[in-house]
Amino acid sequence: MLSWHGVLEVLRIEPMKKQIPFKLSFKLFEWLLALIIAFSTYLGFQFYQVTLKAQTIENQRFEIVSSLNDFRGRTDNLSYLSRHFLFTLDIEFLEKYQKINNSKNSLIYGDAHLTEFLAGSDHHENTIQSFSLEERVLFNRVIADDAKLRMMEKRALEHVFNEKNRVQKSPEISTSELQSEDYLRLNLEMLSLLNNLLVSVNHRFQQQIGEVVVESTGMIYTIPAILIINLLLLLASFVFINTRMREYHTELEGMSFKDFLTGVHNRKYLMEAGPFLLSLNRREKTQVAVLLLDIDKFKAINDLYGHDAGDEVLVAFSKTINKRMRKGDIFSRFGGEEFVLMLNNVRSLGAEHFANELRIQLSRLSLQCSNGAICYTVSIGVVMSDDHSDLTQLISRADEALYRAKNSGRNRVVMAEMRQLAATG
Repeated sequence: MLSWHGVLEVLRIEPMKKQIPFKLSFKLFEWLLALIIAFSTYLGFQFYQVTLKAQTIENQRFEIVSSLNDFRGRTDNLSYLSRHFLFTLDIEFLEKYQKINNSKNSLIYGDAHLTEFLAGSDHHENTIQSFSLEERVLFNRVIADDAKLRMMEKRALEHVFNEKNRVQKSPEISTSELQSEDYLRLNLEMLSLLNNLLVSVNHRFQQQIGEVVVESTGMIYTIPAILIINLLLLLASFVFINTRMREYHTELEGMSFKDFLTGVHNRKYLMEAGPFLLSLNRREKTQVAVLLLDIDKFKAINDLYGHDAGDEVLVAFSKTINKRMRKGDIFSRFGGEEFVLMLNNVRSLGAEHFANELRIQLSRLSLQCSNGAICYTVSIGVVMSDDHSDLTQLISRADEALYRAKNSGRNRVVMAEMRQLAATG
């Protein structure tokens, strides 16, 4: 017979024996996760369906209302142009009239007839499918009035022309028909019918949208559940994402300072690292040379050999300069075919000599492409740092020197004026 102590031992051990194995627990977690994702997807799809339905109704309403408004504007224009042509006999009004009269909206002038609709014909089901029966009655009355107006205008215009299609000088008879009470009454009647039709269409579509809103209101209560489920999924994946982000962080940080084509540093890196190099040399009482390099007639290379060949020139140009760089130098693409090279701890004569060596080396290179060998030269503007100028000012002065090199015939090095060195020497 078990004692009380023995019963406690059994109760404590039995649950241990029935514990779910780890692999099965992991499988259950996977299944549960799959169910959560499926349920979230289902709810999201249902909400999307309701939203899409409301958007479709609104788009359909907008299309019909826009077509009816265009039709109303067309009628006003035709009446205006026909009467002004008869008053002025200006052929320009007639040409505009004919152009507008020949352009007909497919929704308005589809070959759907009320008689066929009433007879149960579904041959034209998609032509004016968004009109109710009452709206079709109004619509066909509008079409009938429009046909009468156009017929009256046609008769009036025919009176103006003689048998040889020449304009008569006295169109008073024709204009009187377009000023008649019947013509004005038809115009007003058609405008009134169009307004009634627009009101009916808007009211009916608003009712449909209201029904969709009621349907979507019931789904609003499921949105917090969807958000909670998505939050749990995000938390579950956070550990994985955080690990991956740490791995990519260093790589992405490096890519943000690199030019995607040439692989050299970009302008952002230059404007951030350049001032530190200038500051270091000022503390050491040394100078930095800022070289602004520009490939001569680079646009002509693109035009003659193609942009792919131009890109190859930029890559080869960058590789050549990279090989000549010393420790502590900064080389970056400044924009287009312009590059900036900052030489660390160098004197004026050394910078000029280095720039000329680089210029000569680049001019002797030949790049083979599908359209032939490409030879190019560079112009270089050089400026030496001082105790006062920042990097932007130095680049501006180097640009002035580069401009003088271009105007002096290209393929040369021009040193900027030493504005501050006399004072610091």
